[in-house]
Amino acid sequence: MSYYFKSVIMFCSLITLLCACSSDKKNIEEKYLNYNEHKIYYEVRGNSSKTLIFIHGWTGSIHSWKYQLDSFPGYKVLAIDLPGNGKSSKNENSIYSTELFADSVYQVLKKEKINKGFFIGHSMGLAVCDVIAQKYPEICAGICSMDGSHFELPENAKEKENWIQYNRSFANTMATEAGRESFLNMLFLPDTPKILKDEVLKISKTVPLKIGKSMIDGVEKDQKFWKKRKIDIPFLAIYSPAYQLPPDYKNELKKTYPEIEYYYIPHVSHFLMLEMPYKVNQIIYDFLMKYY
Repeated sequence: MSYYFKSVIMFCSLITLLCACSSDKKNIEEKYLNYNEHKIYYEVRGNSSKTLIFIHGWTGSIHSWKYQLDSFPGYKVLAIDLPGNGKSSKNENSIYSTELFADSVYQVLKKEKINKGFFIGHSMGLAVCDVIAQKYPEICAGICSMDGSHFELPENAKEKENWIQYNRSFANTMATEAGRESFLNMLFLPDTPKILKDEVLKISKTVPLKIGKSMIDGVEKDQKFWKKRKIDIPFLAIYSPAYQLPPDYKNELKKTYPEIEYYYIPHVSHFLMLEMPYKVNQIIYDFLMKYY
């Protein structure tokens, strides 16, 4: 797909969304929650018994969901800047793990008196949803994986050690801004518009590298959650070519999430919710109509 054609699609998508989903700022509640040493920023939209909870990925923010948060009328929408990200507090001496993120989300829902919700996680945000479903199953009505990172700890001792060493090696690449940019560039396609690349990098750079590395280190720290498991809830999977996944990846995910509905969107980067929001939103909406 040519750069010109993709740019036209993105422009048309933006115009459509601005017309259909323009929101009254008065309907957005901007809030903070103090949890342990962290100050967590989050936003609430709408008033319904059914809630959608949006969880961004590595060094992301609520801004990553800007084309989704006003696109689901009939639902309460809650979006969170995970500790260390976005407008939430940033303490470079803290340990930022997946479990911390899951606990933080749980505390926000508890404060808002939300007993159950449907979770939508992008990239590492899926891992956060995974931990929530294991640790707080009573609040998880279902999960949407938006090009999500699914971690599976090998049972074989040697393979497990290789898995750990790979994660450590990857974390160490976050020592410099060049490492950050190199990693993010791996998640784009050759014709991904520069405006999108710049936007993603700008969001990421609000997070200090030390915190970004801690988030990756946290994957190893929380390996107890990545053992063989079965999470039997409605699961929507939407994937791009970014991870270069095998054709049978649906079957791999199905081992953990047997109630899976799987979609593959070609010609789009890892940040597909920003790049093709009209298509992504329709897939999510259709799934919600069936299961939530």
